[in-house]
Amino acid sequence: MPAKRPPQAARAKPARGKAAPLPAADAERRYRRLLQSSPMGIHLFHLEEDGQLVFSGSNPAADKLMHVDNSRLVGLPVEEAFPGLKDSGVSEHLREVCAKGTDWHTEQLEYRDQSIAGSFEMHCFQLEPGACACMFQDRTERKIMETRLRHLTQQDPLTGIANRAMCLERIETALQRVKRRPDYRHAVIYIDLDRFKNINDTMGHAAGDAVLVDTALRLRGAVRELDTVARIGGDEFVVLMEEFDSCKRPIQALKRIREALAEPYLVGGQELRVTASIGLALGKIPAQSAEEALRNANLAMHHAKTRGRNRIKTFTQTLLRETLSVVRLENDMDRGLARGEFFLEFQPILQLGRNRQLFGFEALARWRHPERGLVMPGEFIPVAEDSGKVVELGYWALREGSRILAKWRERYPHLKDAMLSVNLSPQQVPKVDFLPRMREILLDTGLPAKNLKLEVTETALMQSGSSVITKLHELREMGVSFSVDDFGTGYSSLAYLTRLPLDHLKIDLSFVRMLESGQGNLEIVRAIIQLAESLRLDVVAEGVETSNQHDILTSLGCEFFQGYLFSRPLSKERAEAFVETFMQEACGS
Repeated sequence: MPAKRPPQAARAKPARGKAAPLPAADAERRYRRLLQSSPMGIHLFHLEEDGQLVFSGSNPAADKLMHVDNSRLVGLPVEEAFPGLKDSGVSEHLREVCAKGTDWHTEQLEYRDQSIAGSFEMHCFQLEPGACACMFQDRTERKIMETRLRHLTQQDPLTGIANRAMCLERIETALQRVKRRPDYRHAVIYIDLDRFKNINDTMGHAAGDAVLVDTALRLRGAVRELDTVARIGGDEFVVLMEEFDSCKRPIQALKRIREALAEPYLVGGQELRVTASIGLALGKIPAQSAEEALRNANLAMHHAKTRGRNRIKTFTQTLLRETLSVVRLENDMDRGLARGEFFLEFQPILQLGRNRQLFGFEALARWRHPERGLVMPGEFIPVAEDSGKVVELGYWALREGSRILAKWRERYPHLKDAMLSVNLSPQQVPKVDFLPRMREILLDTGLPAKNLKLEVTETALMQSGSSVITKLHELREMGVSFSVDDFGTGYSSLAYLTRLPLDHLKIDLSFVRMLESGQGNLEIVRAIIQLAESLRLDVVAEGVETSNQHDILTSLGCEFFQGYLFSRPLSKERAEAFVETFMQEACGS
């Protein structure tokens, strides 16, 4: 029987999931192959016994990235090998990595010495106690690209100056400097070109762009090189002034800016004149943020624009309080219309020619605010116009006034031909629903079109386009009549007036008040009345307060009168009482 073969020795198998340890020689070869072939630069450092950090080697990629032979630096202390690291704090990080084994990473290390310059990303880790490796790659090109992209995102593409983002960043920096330096001065100048839209509309956007580019050049030439000039949108520019010794400096800069903008613009062979409304916010009034500083200058600019354009206004806390009050009033208007807080008063218009009769009433909007009490039109109408709420307010006044006069006509036969005069906002007519809403109001209230007179300001008529005039003519064909309100305060041409469907001219009360103060004023009113007669229009004199004014106007040929001499604006109930009294007096005479 053959002898049994002895069992073979069991082969040792590595534990599942664990790699077998490499022999020391193989590990060393693999480590050096990794070091030599890595595309990332690698620097090696170790700590001497005396605690000095020494450069101990590098790979070929490090030589290539830094354009130096790193082998000549081996054995040198780190800050002698790489003098650009002095005072950078990097040496301390490397010592900590070598000693404690904590990794250290930085995405952007700016390095510069006599032979090397660049921006590097570094990741350092411990190889063994007392030694570390730093892997790095050159991020200089990326930084250049980031800088270019940042520049593009902060530059206005049309004019090449700073955009809104950069402007806000610079203002924020200025606000931070104020916190560190109490004597630091800065100012924000907000510039808006007046009526710039007219250039785009009449000459095209290419002409408008040319004006904007030229404006940017003029602004840069009017201020110092250290000041920031930005275009923050449309035709709005901002200048941030910094580091000036006296508040006179911004005033001097404003003078230079206005002089620069006053020079004619040459666009497409044509000379253009451009003015600007300017707001100034001085840094002595603190702002909590860049947006707030910009808002303050913007508020001042808008205040300058509402005062007649081509003006300069300085921001004050009083201006801010006034603006906040306007904003609150604007917000309250919607609620007021919805809750019936608005009401009408009626001022009689009398015809005092051969037959003394009540010609009609002008409907005047009033607002009974639940907290502020009676708010007069001089306060809320400008707010309504600026916010666009004047459109709905105007339709409410038309509807309410038409409803009331329609009832009076049923109750008082003598008011069969009475006219209701209502102010028409120039913002209403261009709307596409203007004519349908006018027809709807007349239909719903039952007021005949012949009893409605719409009053339009002279300035609004002069700015009306052909489509607006066409709509007014359509209303005229329905029977609605028209009056030019505040006549004499605008710049109407006779040729233009003949194109409009007018029935009355209303002499502005400012001329009526001056009748008694000089022959020249009397001649102005005489000329207005003669012009109306030549156009076959009736003349209404408003603001008549004295018998002498009435007598002068009558002698000049005026027949229609409105003013405190005859009656103040009346509530609906008191207006009815006025009608009854007037009828009794007319019957008695």
